[in-house]
Amino acid sequence: MKLYSLLLCLGLSFNLFAQNTTGIIQFEEKMNMHRNLPEDAGDMRAMIPEYRIMKSELLFSATESLYRNVEEEEDDDEVGGGGAVIKLQRPDMQFYKNLETAQHTQQREFMGKYYLIEEAIEQTPWKVGTETREIIGYNCMQAVWEDTTADRKRTVTAWFTPDIAVSSGPVTYGALPGMILSVDINNGELQLTAKSIALQEPQKSELKAPAKGEKIKKA
Repeated sequence: MKLYSLLLCLGLSFNLFAQNTTGIIQFEEKMNMHRNLPEDAGDMRAMIPEYRIMKSELLFSATESLYRNVEEEEDDDEVGGGGAVIKLQRPDMQFYKNLETAQHTQQREFMGKYYLIEEAIEQTPWKVGTETREIIGYNCMQAVWEDTTADRKRTVTAWFTPDIAVSSGPVTYGALPGMILSVDINNGELQLTAKSIALQEPQKSELKAPAKGEKIKKA
């Protein structure tokens, strides 16, 4: 009887673990459009909203993940004043990771053309802290990375949960012992936050590397 109870508990644990390695996470991307404008760009500030909010989703399994835009009814924003209008069009982008082969593929749209970047997944030098917070019902731990790989230094703060045992996250972020549910760049310049999760198996026809575009190097 004790052995049966133990096996039953182990079976439930394995089922829960398996469920937590497949799913679809809905993310909100909030970008501060005024942060990097010059202080004397008052007219520009009047034509551009302070924040732009977009939707994306992350499809994942134990070995793969795909982060992509979510199509909305009105994907383009038009703002302006004094007769001037600025049209903000969101480029089509997809970010695929294969954790078994340690490779990732980016598909990016620029000026109507598509490009593919294929390279090895780099190990991010995260510093895991002691702070915790709850995001969509999951207990998350903090990790910080001082990114010097871009044109300017960026402070990247991630919140990840070991309860989802997949080392992935939005865009190209990952390399932590659990799923990343939130990313903050430069204290609010760009915020990626999980808003909901469905622990279901994504369709195999969707969870695959993008293949549209000309292959180029990251540089």
